[in-house]
Amino acid sequence: MGTTESQWEKIFHINVHSTFFLTKETVPYMEARGGGSILYVSTNAVFAPFPLFAAYCVSKLAVLGLTKALVPQLTEKNIRVNCLAPGVFETKFAEKITSNDYLHNLGLSKIPMNRFGQPHECAGAASFLCSDDASFITGETIVVAGGMDSRL
Repeated sequence: MGTTESQWEKIFHINVHSTFFLTKETVPYMEARGGGSILYVSTNAVFAPFPLFAAYCVSKLAVLGLTKALVPQLTEKNIRVNCLAPGVFETKFAEKITSNDYLHNLGLSKIPMNRFGQPHECAGAASFLCSDDASFITGETIVVAGGMDSRL
């Protein structure tokens, strides 16, 4: 519980509030075009939180909730809303995990594929969820995490 109140608020502002308000601003344009697809990005860490990242994990869990909560309102506007939940990927954002020996080993121990993902490995799932091939999918979260636990 080493997160300060200001850190907690900043994390929620970035991950939850901005997601909601961007959606609120975007929906009228999508509705005017006859519909569309929204794809949120959460994290697989909501299912198996890493130590020291509690606030981040809770905020991204709220994004999963937002995905589900918006389905009834957006479906009637012909807008689908889905979510992608990546595991640990070798990116600048994940450097604290991938470059720290303890966290690196802890992370790998939770990934059955025994490696971190590469950014391009999310592209197919993201593309699919936004495409017409997923026209009957809404309110879902697809996990791309090398086999990590992914259920609440």
